[in-house]
Amino acid sequence: MTAIAASLRDVTIVQGPFDQAPAGTDYRVVAAYIDSNGVTVTGGSDTLDLATAGAAIAGFIRDGKTYTPRSVSLLQPYRSGSSNVFGTVAMTSTTLRLTPTTSDFSTAATVTGSAVVDAPFGIHVGCVVT
Repeated sequence: MTAIAASLRDVTIVQGPFDQAPAGTDYRVVAAYIDSNGVTVTGGSDTLDLATAGAAIAGFIRDGKTYTPRSVSLLQPYRSGSSNVFGTVAMTSTTLRLTPTTSDFSTAATVTGSAVVDAPFGIHVGCVVT
């Protein structure tokens, strides 16, 4: 498999009515939006990788804290026109790895690099913050 470098487009902190109290582990969920920056990600043979994901997220948030990813899940599929690409996501050491699929999450799909990006992939990333 070829790892295609992902471009991080935006990061937002997900806040809810049950946010944790200041005591204990500071665990925050962020929404990270990534795409392939015009490079084709071939289904079945390539992955879309955000290397050093924690550092990339911290670079967007800029609060001087360290973000260590612990969990990931797909928030939104990639969209170009009327075409959607979904994906399975995983953390491998410090890299967030997305494998493009169709909506059944088992059939390989390709992200065409020359296509206009209407919506990048959205990934929920749960991070321990120190």
